[in-house]
Amino acid sequence: MKLFVMEVGSAQVRGLLEGPNGADIILASRLAHAEASVCMARLVHLGRVAAADLPRLLGSLDDYWEQSIQEIPISDEVLDQARQLAQRFPLRTDDAIHLASAREARKMLRGQFDGEITFVAFDTAMLEAARDMGLRVLDSR
Repeated sequence: MKLFVMEVGSAQVRGLLEGPNGADIILASRLAHAEASVCMARLVHLGRVAAADLPRLLGSLDDYWEQSIQEIPISDEVLDQARQLAQRFPLRTDDAIHLASAREARKMLRGQFDGEITFVAFDTAMLEAARDMGLRVLDSR
């Protein structure tokens, strides 16, 4: 979201993803695409984004997703992991799915990528859970 609508944290996310020191691979749960689309529409309803801008924003999101994101499917395994994580941490459903997807990302990248994986979030509970799970986090607060 922060790549398409300027808000707190947008510059930090752009710095992480773009330029010569940007991420080599960007992975995200399939859920993130739906969340970003819904959030953009919600911003229109709240009057923070003009309705006329919504098709362009959604198109930009779709293009970026297709070209730049390696999608993590919401598999039965990811959902099972999300349920387990929710028993350990005070997470909302979507946050548990994102964290379970981060675990799945590690599996997906084994043997393909030797770099460090960084989990990015703007939610305290998610960041604390990610740290507890042994993930490196970009503390974006």
